[in-house]
Amino acid sequence: MEVYAWGANSHGQLGLGYESELCSSPQRLPKGSFLPQLVRSIRGGGGHVLVLDSNGRVHACGWNNRGQLGLNSTELCHCEFQMVPTEFFEEVPIESISCGWDISGAITVNKRLYVWGSNAFQQLGICQRGFMAVRRPMPVRLPRDEHALRISFGLRHCAVLTEDNKIYVFGRLRIMDPSPIELAITSTSLNRAEVLKIQAHNPKELRIISLSSGQHHLLLKCLDLAYGGGTKRVVALGDNKFGQCNAFLFENDVRKLAVGWTHNAAVLKTNEILLWGRNCYGQLGVGQFSEQQALPTQLKIAEDKKPAAVHLGAEHGLLRTTTGEIYTWGWNEHGNCGNDSTENLCSPTLVKLPNCKLAGTGAGFCYAVCEPQNE
Repeated sequence: MEVYAWGANSHGQLGLGYESELCSSPQRLPKGSFLPQLVRSIRGGGGHVLVLDSNGRVHACGWNNRGQLGLNSTELCHCEFQMVPTEFFEEVPIESISCGWDISGAITVNKRLYVWGSNAFQQLGICQRGFMAVRRPMPVRLPRDEHALRISFGLRHCAVLTEDNKIYVFGRLRIMDPSPIELAITSTSLNRAEVLKIQAHNPKELRIISLSSGQHHLLLKCLDLAYGGGTKRVVALGDNKFGQCNAFLFENDVRKLAVGWTHNAAVLKTNEILLWGRNCYGQLGVGQFSEQQALPTQLKIAEDKKPAAVHLGAEHGLLRTTTGEIYTWGWNEHGNCGNDSTENLCSPTLVKLPNCKLAGTGAGFCYAVCEPQNE
């Protein structure tokens, strides 16, 4: 297997060993601290990237101005991947990773939460002097020692979903009035920081099972126990300037949510991909540019293409099909669509790559793990 990266590289976040304004076509990584065939997930932030391997180890490269690489380093950038020392996680393997603009997080296999990077808005869940930037993974104890299930970062907030279906939001996420009637939202404190606690009003009727953060909004995938236990309901919180915080009850179960800064995607059980929110860069992939699209609109792809995964960057999107093809669309100023151009794309466009097994996005860049190219 081989790893390819393209798009913005001003902080060395493509792991190519150098910094550059852009890479408009996929570049193969010459080396790294991980084996490509062991990559389990890739997550990108504003200018940094984390890779999780199948051994539960985390690898990082790119922008490090706030310590978001977790390497306990003061270097501004790292242009090649380095493994985050396992002792920082007390030698416990990592189960999942997440990146925000200048912040990172991980959840261990025993459901312990670690965060690192910027704490300028108390988004690490701590309000104490000396914690404006945390340069190595820091364990965070949730109220009542609840176990963390998922973590998601926005520009200035961190949202954590617990095993008992509660959400804790650290940092700044403005909840618009009126708040969703399905949810009970209260304030609590954690390490002297103010924290929002979000849960269903009636857990016997509604259960929060997944979450995804945008720049200033949050989408919640819910299990609707009152109507047969389906996952058709999506609840939204936060800024709605571009319709990105509109909530819906879909006709079919939602398999997966993906969220960019100001746009969203829902992959349905029927393999339909529906997007809504801001569209000025064509980031909804619906074949035209517009200021916004308040209602979910279907992504325009060939009928014989089935989605394996959808990833959204800040203002662009990436689709990996079940047959290993990569399609991109949206904002392309830094070559983040990988089509050897910097013109924005309003429709999904095929990227020239070998068969891909896994992919990921950051704010303005993409990664893909592919089969070796025939010489």
